[in-house]
Amino acid sequence: MITFRRPMGFLKRYGVACLLLAVAAAPAANAQDLGAAPSVNFSVDAPNQRLEMMVNSSRIFTLDAKIPKAQVNNPDLLRLTPLAPNKIQVSALKPGVTQVNLWNESGEIHTIDVIIIGDGRELQMLLETEFPNSSVKVRPLASSVVLSGYVDRPEAVSRIVAMAEDYYPKVINNISVGGVQQVMLKVKVYEVSRTKLRRLGIDWAAIGNEYFVSQTVGSILGPAGVLTSGTRDALAATSQTVQFGVIGSSTQFYGFLEALRQNNVAKLTSEPTLTTVSGRPASFLAGGQVPIQVASGLGTTSIQFKDFGTRVDFVPIVLGNGNLKLEVRPEVSEVDASLAVNGTPGFRTRRADTAVEMKSGQSMALAGLIQEKIETESRGVPYLADMPWIGAAFRRNVDRRNEVELLIIVTPELVGALNPEEVPCEYPGSNTGIVDDCELYGRGYVEVPACPPGGAMMGDPGMIGPYEGENIAPGPPVIEMSEPVPAVQSTQMHGPTFGPAPAAPVALPPTTRTVEASNTLQPAGAEPALIGPVGYDALRF
Repeated sequence: MITFRRPMGFLKRYGVACLLLAVAAAPAANAQDLGAAPSVNFSVDAPNQRLEMMVNSSRIFTLDAKIPKAQVNNPDLLRLTPLAPNKIQVSALKPGVTQVNLWNESGEIHTIDVIIIGDGRELQMLLETEFPNSSVKVRPLASSVVLSGYVDRPEAVSRIVAMAEDYYPKVINNISVGGVQQVMLKVKVYEVSRTKLRRLGIDWAAIGNEYFVSQTVGSILGPAGVLTSGTRDALAATSQTVQFGVIGSSTQFYGFLEALRQNNVAKLTSEPTLTTVSGRPASFLAGGQVPIQVASGLGTTSIQFKDFGTRVDFVPIVLGNGNLKLEVRPEVSEVDASLAVNGTPGFRTRRADTAVEMKSGQSMALAGLIQEKIETESRGVPYLADMPWIGAAFRRNVDRRNEVELLIIVTPELVGALNPEEVPCEYPGSNTGIVDDCELYGRGYVEVPACPPGGAMMGDPGMIGPYEGENIAPGPPVIEMSEPVPAVQSTQMHGPTFGPAPAAPVALPPTTRTVEASNTLQPAGAEPALIGPVGYDALRF
């Protein structure tokens, strides 16, 4: 048996070498885990190069030849420290942009453009921890920071900006909100006569689990909110005028308004539909403009036009999860001659400003803008009251004061655009056509199917028949089909037979069956279809 022994010095050197390898491998592994950490050594191998550094960090510039001379354009941003004949350490002091020039022994110049950015790693880690569902990138500048990326909720943007302002004096917000940010506003503006409501004496209430809308003689809209045990008894005592509330889509409120319209108590003045994005205002005006003289320089006057009528401004803000915040600013103005000054007309204005948080599809009702109107009603004997001169004895005019309250209902809905493949092929009115005079006055048709002159398309189910005097083509010739006759089989019985012999089978004569085609215009195998005139005429047989 042969045994090999190693000296103790060899084992010591081997252990020290392994320890050095382990220590050297640890920083390399950490650098590999970080991934984004740049290398400390920067090789200068081109006449012009570019380098990005972070504040309070350093790099080592290495050149193939000796560096007899080095220069930095702005010493306040960078500090140069020579380490070896061909190595220089560059330390970043402040954010900014500068250049470093290096000369070699042959006189060649190497220029490195250095961009120094702030240290935003702490803010980046904080945002990734607090907003895990968001993707926000932090890019520090000289005295500000740029935030870019996407968030899942709009309210997260304000909190991210507030956190960034604790680190930097100025924050540039380039964050976008994912999801649907387009809002469609369905607006209805009613004029409800409070005077006629008092005559009717209607008291009603629509009560749900999370809302209620009530009506008393005192106002168009009662208080809206969460119903409590003592609220039902206090509804009748409410005398407030300016009210607003959130109404669900399944309430009887719209049915009540329609009943008021049928009885000439409420009037729908406008029904616009507006589309805007989150945070952008939208408005509409139902009225007109009045020219007003405005004094200008050198004693001259100019003409300006001022709007009057019903104006409503909206600002929807999407909050996420189907919730949104809606700001509404209604204004009602009218020209009042009693307020005129030197021929310039005056205006009587009523406005309100309110905001509410609601869900998509709910309706916000706002009332309380009241105005008084004097209405004149003419009554008289028919025919006689319209006669000149003597007709005044058979008619009379009645002036009445009518107190009108403005009711504005806004229904916001989140909408998005359709892709080309999602656009429906059919739309309202695409399957109907315009009737002619004969169909309108003679047959009483309001609309007719939009079919080609020959009827429905070939092979498609539909109504096929004459159109504008055309006749049905004659059918095909009769097709005769004969049933097969069963073959006669002769049977022989072996052995003795007892009793009479069986009768011979009788051959049946061939029969014919006539089959007529039900549709002459459709090929074989097509789906069945109706035959008859185009339109809504009844088929007569």
